Amino acid sequence: MKKRILSLSCTSLLLFSLLCGCSGVESLAQRFLVQEAPPEDYTAQEDGFRYVKSCLTSQEQYIYDQLLAGIRDHAESIDGIYPDVDMIRKAAQAISRDYPEMFWFSGSGEIETTYLGSTPTESSYRPVYAVTPQQEPELQAQIDQWAQDCFATIPEGASDYDKVLGVYRYIIDHADYQSVNNNSILNIMVGGAGLCGCYAQTTQYLLNRLGVPCTYISGRANGESHAWNLVWLEGNPCWVDTTWGDPVFEGGNANDGASYEYFCITTTDLLRTHTIDPEIPVPDCTSEDYNYYRRSGLYFDSYNKSALTAAIQRAVEAQEKQVFLRFSDDIYVAACDAMLNQGQLHSIFQETAAAQAGIIDWQGELWYSKNEPMNTLTLTIPYR
Repeated sequence: MKKRILSLSCTSLLLFSLLCGCSGVESLAQRFLVQEAPPEDYTAQEDGFRYVKSCLTSQEQYIYDQLLAGIRDHAESIDGIYPDVDMIRKAAQAISRDYPEMFWFSGSGEIETTYLGSTPTESSYRPVYAVTPQQEPELQAQIDQWAQDCFATIPEGASDYDKVLGVYRYIIDHADYQSVNNNSILNIMVGGAGLCGCYAQTTQYLLNRLGVPCTYISGRANGESHAWNLVWLEGNPCWVDTTWGDPVFEGGNANDGASYEYFCITTTDLLRTHTIDPEIPVPDCTSEDYNYYRRSGLYFDSYNKSALTAAIQRAVEAQEKQVFLRFSDDIYVAACDAMLNQGQLHSIFQETAAAQAGIIDWQGELWYSKNEPMNTLTLTIPYR
């Protein structure tokens, strides 16, 4: 933050002295020069679903709207802001989280405050822009085409759940997890690669365009900074981590397709591996109605070989490359032991209609992966 000192000329000092005495100079100057505080009863401008803004105080929302108007216009400097640096920073951060479509804004800026003696009088915010106004139309056209291609894979009249699933799969199929300089949607929707923040912003951008409320959330996972999404389905909040659904993130094969341990999960499940930053209040996600495993008949609270055989057969009929299984806390260890250590996995595959028809080779090596915190087992289907 830059600090600018405002001084009065000798003539002004003399005038104030004659009128009020020397002790009145600073108080009169403050009365005329200090920026008025934002109204505590401010009614914020509405512009679709902007979750982080809704978590701000009325005064912070006032500054938010000031900054937003300038950033939209590519203003070099947004002046006349109440000189509360914390509120300005908070409002700017909220805009960067709420507006993934403003890809020209880097999410950062410089705050410059003017002082009268030791009293701050007003602040200016100088946004840092990632692209110029001249570059925007071409980039926006590429973003629109990418979004259109994504939406074309989602059936007309799809439920909100299927919209989220379609966006989730499309991003994973068309993005690579790679290091980039910022969290803009440009990285994935134009460049084809990005880090977790890019995945989260792209998910948010596409779902909001589809009318599904979605916001950007940050925290930590595996001991590192991380970003993912909070999504509302039929009014019920749930967590979606598109990055962790991409096998490339864990060094896997991009051809394996998406995994679903972190798709529409509860807070209890999320906290097995993630920590949520406390700065933004979030609801407790408790609904299991949108969990992929439960919704797809792939969640098991007992070890039933026939049910597992049926799940594998359904995956084969759907021409899936993998079958995803999740077990309750009570039986996960025992189920994995029975299938992987006691050799029952071969017999489960053998009993499928696909094995009887010679579509899959159950006698050879069987490949699998485990996610112990989430109690999941992913099996690669051994097609001939």
